[in-house]
Amino acid sequence: MPLDLDLGTAAGHRLLLLSLERWDGWADLRFARVDTGTGERLARRVPPASQWRVRVDGNPVEVIDAVGRGDRAFSNGEVRLVPPPPAGCTLTVEVLLTAGTPPLTATLVLPG
Repeated sequence: MPLDLDLGTAAGHRLLLLSLERWDGWADLRFARVDTGTGERLARRVPPASQWRVRVDGNPVEVIDAVGRGDRAFSNGEVRLVPPPPAGCTLTVEVLLTAGTPPLTATLVLPG
């Protein structure tokens, strides 16, 4: 399902949630990270799984992996979630792009 959600900018890098793909037993949250031209160099092109926090209706969901591809200016990838968020739930996503900056956070209700 398309999300098209802008989480905002941290350290000159904008993070966008593109879509949520549900599979049997897990879901992939797809994202893109774009350097706005003023960004500091990131330690990794893709924030690792340990830097993502996802909640469904207030309850934590396990982030088991975060992978991607790209370069320092642009990267995209997916975050694997277990269990998959159900339709109609409230999904809260928080990601720390760089140490020393506040995490980017967004909450949305998934279509039912």
